[in-house]
Amino acid sequence: MNMIKLIEEAIENEKMAAEKYRRGAESAEDPETRSLFEQLVRWEQDHERILRERLAVLKLIRGQQ
Repeated sequence: MNMIKLIEEAIENEKMAAEKYRRGAESAEDPETRSLFEQLVRWEQDHERILRERLAVLKLIRGQQ
């Protein structure tokens, strides 16, 4: 599989997961659950950032934009 496409798909998955957890935090009925979902959002955002960095490097190596 094309590595760039794979990473781009992974980025989209991270964005969708973060949004799902964000909705969970908004609808949580207790502070602990809300806090858990908020932490999960941050983790997914970190994953997305890491993937975007790797994608940029890979595109640079391959001479793409």
